[in-house]
Amino acid sequence: GASVSASDFVAVSPPLLTSGMASSGLEEAGTHKERVVLRHCSGSTAEILLWGATLVSYKTPDGKDRIFVSPGAVYDGKKAIRGGIPLVFPQFGQPDKAMPQHGVARISKWSVKEGSLKDGPEESTVVFSLSDSPESRAQWDHAFTLEYTVALSAVSLTVTLTAINTGDAAFNFSFLLHTYLQIPEIADTTVHGLAGRALVDKVAGGEASREQDSEIKFPSFTDRIYIGEAPGAKDVTVRCAGSPTFAVVSEARVAGEAKPCDMVIWNPYEEASPGDLPPPAFKNFVCVEPGLVNEMYELAPKAIAQLTQKIIPM
Repeated sequence: GASVSASDFVAVSPPLLTSGMASSGLEEAGTHKERVVLRHCSGSTAEILLWGATLVSYKTPDGKDRIFVSPGAVYDGKKAIRGGIPLVFPQFGQPDKAMPQHGVARISKWSVKEGSLKDGPEESTVVFSLSDSPESRAQWDHAFTLEYTVALSAVSLTVTLTAINTGDAAFNFSFLLHTYLQIPEIADTTVHGLAGRALVDKVAGGEASREQDSEIKFPSFTDRIYIGEAPGAKDVTVRCAGSPTFAVVSEARVAGEAKPCDMVIWNPYEEASPGDLPPPAFKNFVCVEPGLVNEMYELAPKAIAQLTQKIIPM
């Protein structure tokens, strides 16, 4: 049909600023849904909760949300949000049982870095931060600061998770962006760009193999770690019913050095859908998750590690 533009909604939109565009800002302060809403002049928007700094919406200028959040997601200031882009640090899964699964970042309240919220013609940006606290140290006894930068443009969303070792001792860590991309139907979805990669198939009990196919299909429960091989930016594309739907570019650095980025590909189908993901919600997302998770990396005192994912809807 005809494309819908922002001008079609002027009559019912909130009072417009002199620029003709509502600016980015904080909404629902003091609630479990307290969040920053980024509004780019192109009409694209992004919403990031302070809880976990979890991005829960990314709409392209056509008003279509490209990120999936479960209809059963719980917003109670205790549980991690099911969907969006949960931030996984400093562990992937739960090798250390003293710490919650996937670490402390996604179940902590973050703050907005002062002066970081900016609207510009190229992009709207914001930076969130989280530092160690008595609560985090009870679960993982290290000094750290995390920063999470969200940059929204007319054509893409770029998120960067930065970990800084603020202590005097080195620590080992993993990190990952657990991105839920919204799609019409998982059975018609394919992921491209991982052919030839070594992988660990967690559904098959951790069996190691190599990806033979140029496209990854999802006929059933899928949970695989594709192991990074060469440092530098890696492109993965997602197709729905054969047509390109997303390009995803990911890269990782530790202490200034580019590292091979692992990629976790996940969809639980009904059999592995957790309680906050009521079926058939699994049909409407695919998780394409860049990170350093196949092995732990060491971060020296004062050193910085960075993980970036750029999502380009097509």
